[in-house]
Amino acid sequence: MKSKLPAVWIVDDDEDDQYLFELAFKRLVPPVQIKLLNDGEDLLPNLADSDDLPGLVILDLNMPRLNGFEALKQLRAEPAYQALPVVVLTTSSSYEDRERAVQLGANGFLTKPPSMDILLTLFGQLVQQWQLS
Repeated sequence: MKSKLPAVWIVDDDEDDQYLFELAFKRLVPPVQIKLLNDGEDLLPNLADSDDLPGLVILDLNMPRLNGFEALKQLRAEPAYQALPVVVLTTSSSYEDRERAVQLGANGFLTKPPSMDILLTLFGQLVQQWQLS
């Protein structure tokens, strides 16, 4: 039996989105730890300092210092993080962004939904897909 709760790390510079994502995960599966990071630049140092890797990283593309593409590229360049599940969750619905994210090693690409109900459904699917419960 696992002693630690599975963790989801949310990397997004939008505080409103961070709040909604955290709220949605807490409503779906209370036994999931949420860690909020504000920028792609924070991701690798936090992973290096962490004793346990998260079960899933939710990564925004549009961030000011280090965007999601650059963070994903750096992440996948590190052997220790090549198998870490990363799902891009962004306002973009462009085919080019989806293709680039997948080519850089994203495990999924989702467009931020317009409502909390759809967000709950999406996160419920992610929790099942990545066996976080």
